[in-house]
Amino acid sequence: MKTLLINAKVRCSRNNYSESVGFDSDTGNIIFTGSGSEAEKIKKDFDEVTDCGGKLVMPAFHDGHCHFIEGAYISSLLDLRDASYRNDFRDGIREYRAAADEGCIQGGFFAESNFKEEINLSREFLDSICDDIPVVISRFDTHAAFANSKALELSGILSRENDFTEEEIIRRNGIITGEIKERAREFILSTLPKPTVQSRLKAALNIMKRFNSYGITSISDITIVPDLEIYSLMLEKNSLLMNVDARLHFPEFYNIEKHKSKFEEYTELINFRSFKAFYDGTLSSGTAYMHSDYKDIPGRGIRTEYVNSGEFEKTAFEIDRAGYQISVHAIGDKAVTDLLDLNERLDSVNGKRDRRFRIEHAQHIREEDFDKFRDLNVIASVQPAHLFSDALTSSRMLQDPALEHNYDRLFKNGSRVCFGTDFPIVSENPFETIYFAVTRKADGFDNGFYPEKSILPDDCIDAYTINNAYASFSEDQKGTIQNGKRADLIILDQNIFEISADEIKDCSVNRTFFMGKEIYSA
Repeated sequence: MKTLLINAKVRCSRNNYSESVGFDSDTGNIIFTGSGSEAEKIKKDFDEVTDCGGKLVMPAFHDGHCHFIEGAYISSLLDLRDASYRNDFRDGIREYRAAADEGCIQGGFFAESNFKEEINLSREFLDSICDDIPVVISRFDTHAAFANSKALELSGILSRENDFTEEEIIRRNGIITGEIKERAREFILSTLPKPTVQSRLKAALNIMKRFNSYGITSISDITIVPDLEIYSLMLEKNSLLMNVDARLHFPEFYNIEKHKSKFEEYTELINFRSFKAFYDGTLSSGTAYMHSDYKDIPGRGIRTEYVNSGEFEKTAFEIDRAGYQISVHAIGDKAVTDLLDLNERLDSVNGKRDRRFRIEHAQHIREEDFDKFRDLNVIASVQPAHLFSDALTSSRMLQDPALEHNYDRLFKNGSRVCFGTDFPIVSENPFETIYFAVTRKADGFDNGFYPEKSILPDDCIDAYTINNAYASFSEDQKGTIQNGKRADLIILDQNIFEISADEIKDCSVNRTFFMGKEIYSA
């Protein structure tokens, strides 16, 4: 079917607007952009003509960093994201148990920055709420958690303490507190009952509807191998209404041909061009790898065991040599420096090419490293909505919190920046991400956290559209509205460029089109 949108403000690209856009669902492509008078001459050739009443039409959003399948399942677990008081934990855990009636309790995703009273999270506190089944509640960053005594006991971790570092199993006066980080958290979670394929598929389909309702038609997904079964089922059922830029973890490079062969008939919807690894931890867990010591805890963070083992760098050179893209999680400024240095070594050893090396998060960047992003064509894949927690946390933990989320410097020096959410760490809502980028308002910072570092709405939209397309090697197919490109576009209820910054978070999407087909209507 051919659709024509008229009487619209069509943001084809930055500073380039038209009044009408037409597209064909059979080819999935845009076939016309032009003025109202030009549209009037050809509207008879279209099956549907919609008067947009002057509303803003834009390219659809591309979430540049999310954990889609895993996040969909996580979103069905215990939700303590808004927990502010001890009773929120007690009530939330007990109500979840009564409703779910499962043999364990997991989820949580709390943020200390939300606490309105002192909450001493520990195994004893969790035992006082529930002591007969395993309870594991994670921080919002998913790099640390608290476990009750039953979870510690049944997991077997107490007999394997020597397998983990003192940064991974936290003790106080020699006694295990119940706080577990990184590998220790992953180990305990691996011992809990696994969800069924059907429950994971149902969760993914439900979350996809929410993504579509926010105007998201593409994702750069941090994909784990079990996710592939869910994607395969969605594709077989013709129910995947997004384009997936799948980023498997580094070790899967050695299995990539097997994975690609299973999806070779679906390359229009899912691609495998990049591999992802973790270089360090997170700020709130005190495991982000920094140049300077933290203020309130000993040390300056950690590099992951995968990095320390040498496997990370060895595999990185092999991945790059094979022509694939590298994406690496780096929160701390020392981790960022190390990765910029790695990119220079890749240039030297494997030769210069259009590799589009990605640093995921890049939350802290030291002064001398900003221009290296531009000069080395390294992409900063960032998540401004993390400021909801990081503003307060960095003020408490860092010697110089001014370097936190200082992405404005990258935009101004011509570096490539793309936006994502890290869903389910924060909401998948792109308007929330843009709100934080533009206002930098967070708890304790009513006027903004270093508000002079705010980002322009035009930069935000570019970061969510054409920059993400570039970062996934698909800028020739999407990211702007022009003839021949994919008809992935949205109609907004308000013009994001004409409303106040505080109103941005309340924006919504009226209609979402994916490859020329309407997949959401308010």
